Amino acid sequence: MMWPGRAARRRGKAGMRPRGGPVVIASPVRGNAAVSGTGATEGTIGRPASGTRAGGAANKSAARGAMIWRPVATGARAALGAGAVLAAAGLTLAACSAAHPQPAKTHQAAPGPSSGPVGTTLAVSDSSGTSLDVTVKQVTDPADGANKYSKPSSGKHFVGVKLRVHNAATTTYQNNANNETTIILSNGKTKQANYNPVAGCGNFDNGQVTLKAGTSSTGCVTFQVPNGEKVTAVRYGNSVFPGTTAEWHLP
Repeated sequence: MMWPGRAARRRGKAGMRPRGGPVVIASPVRGNAAVSGTGATEGTIGRPASGTRAGGAANKSAARGAMIWRPVATGARAALGAGAVLAAAGLTLAACSAAHPQPAKTHQAAPGPSSGPVGTTLAVSDSSGTSLDVTVKQVTDPADGANKYSKPSSGKHFVGVKLRVHNAATTTYQNNANNETTIILSNGKTKQANYNPVAGCGNFDNGQVTLKAGTSSTGCVTFQVPNGEKVTAVRYGNSVFPGTTAEWHLP
């Protein structure tokens, strides 16, 4: 027969390992739990392991109080505990996102052409501060050359586009209408201006347009078009700076 006190001391020397998983020698409950090594104890952090003199002293002290054993969560238990923490964090983030929705980002599209039939006055602008009201007054197809030296290339004919350009900005507008005006053909191709003059309509100042604020000017831009092709649209817009290009459709 062994007295209870002696049995407790013997267990303290040998190390105590209750069922339920590996543990460290526990002390009487004092405040919050602390973790040391791979075991959990109640009380002071980092109690010495069993089998040492200090461990024996700790066990004797533990024997005099109420012993509470808490098995270490290992393997599947530890994995489940970590999973629960992650799940809780995910729910918290989801709740925050729902409570404070972020505004959707929108894409700013570049300004497209303003359009209308021939004879319509359309706005033309760009990032340099240009602000014009432009009108295609007439499209002459085919057009005659202004003199005997103004002749189209073989297999082509002249087309004259008559424009009125009004400066709606507060600053002077200066540009070349031959660079800013293009035409679209029935085959889908875009044609640039030709510098030959056509009869009955001057090419501004050799294409150059200079307008003070609030003033206007009228002139023609000439094109050479392959025979058999027709003009389907006229465009006017800055060829360097991005902005709004006007487009007139022909019937």
